Amino acid sequence: MADALFVDTAARPDALIGRVLNNMCRFFAICAGIMLVLMALMSLTSIVGRTLFDMPILGDYELVQMMSAVAVTMSLPFCQMIRGHIIVDFFTTGMPPRVNKVLDIVASLVLAVAGFIFSWRVCLGMIELYGNGDASMLLNLQTWWGYAFMVPSFFLLGCAALYTAWSDCKGVCA
Repeated sequence: MADALFVDTAARPDALIGRVLNNMCRFFAICAGIMLVLMALMSLTSIVGRTLFDMPILGDYELVQMMSAVAVTMSLPFCQMIRGHIIVDFFTTGMPPRVNKVLDIVASLVLAVAGFIFSWRVCLGMIELYGNGDASMLLNLQTWWGYAFMVPSFFLLGCAALYTAWSDCKGVCA
């Protein structure tokens, strides 16, 4: 199933902006996947080290916390581009397809606004954390580093949501 998402060229956008956004979203998702694999390997190494040798990886919880937040955030734009977000269609199942498409457009626009607002607010938080010198307890890892990956991820989510709304709107207006 996952292979079809990366190989199927029929589902890829035709317009240049769509192709660029699609490729960026895919790149972010691949980076998130790599980060999750590295995080799992680090956790496994820490658990084995703690159990067998009484030598866990110092700060493994801090790293997992930061990497999880970054990986989830980096996955959101790709999920929007392939329209993989959960849709609760309990009330709209019996409605005409055109009404459902309009509701999808509205949902994409709301998500775009949310993505841009989150990007803006996370950026402001990152600047404040940088100025305060906030760091993790065990590793003394600067907290703002995790936020630095989240800002472009939320911005890309907003762009992907705008693109999907525009793409859906072309189909409704045609």
